[in-house]
Amino acid sequence: MVLDISLLNFLLSKIGRDRLNSYFDPYKDSLKTYIMPIEVLRPHEGTLDGYIEYIARDIIASGYVKYPIVVDIRTLVILDGHHRVEILRRLGIKYIPVFLVDYLQDYIDVYPLRKDIPVTKHSIIDMAVFKKAIYPPKTSRHIYYGFTVLPTYTPLDHLKTLTVEMSKSDTALNH
Repeated sequence: MVLDISLLNFLLSKIGRDRLNSYFDPYKDSLKTYIMPIEVLRPHEGTLDGYIEYIARDIIASGYVKYPIVVDIRTLVILDGHHRVEILRRLGIKYIPVFLVDYLQDYIDVYPLRKDIPVTKHSIIDMAVFKKAIYPPKTSRHIYYGFTVLPTYTPLDHLKTLTVEMSKSDTALNH
């Protein structure tokens, strides 16, 4: 399922992100994969250039994004996949496969990867949503219980085509 960027922007501008989230049933929509615009996602960690180059070579050589990124359905905070998001952004691709989870549920947990920076679910949401800041790269590790994020093998060509089609749609709506 593709969420149209112009529709999403319209809804966000008219009713706000908080009310928009209330229209989605997190139980019904979580644990599903969607294609979403990168621009609406909120990072909570930075990225490492060397790691981006390493992953980018694999994505470009294979021609697909193997795994969707993991995103909280309520806040659109990226939980896993910051490097993949940055790679697609640098390639000019505006859409990405996302696996939506309800971060407040017990089926997901977070652990700090850095001894000097404690993290919790609430501190991650606070950092990304309210402070609009990010932690250093590789600060947190998310663990999933009772499910596995399966590969979707989303072709880069599909995401590029979608980017071009939606850009033409946005241009037509603005004229």
